[in-house]
Amino acid sequence: MKSMRPYIFTVAIFLIFPNLSEAYLDPGAGSYILQMLLAGALGLMFTIKLYISKIKSFFRELFGKDNKDNGPEK
Repeated sequence: MKSMRPYIFTVAIFLIFPNLSEAYLDPGAGSYILQMLLAGALGLMFTIKLYISKIKSFFRELFGKDNKDNGPEK
């Protein structure tokens, strides 16, 4: 525990005396963040749809009946 004292002291100093920052987010930054969130959500949905489609087609080929091999149906 003795070796942790300098780290705790340093963190305490940074919490007691924070640096003030002058930051500005314009409306363009907010719309960009919204656009990135929507693009990520749509990309995730497309990826899930793609893999579900591949899984379904795998099971259809595995368990499905192929009418081409049975000849013409009457």
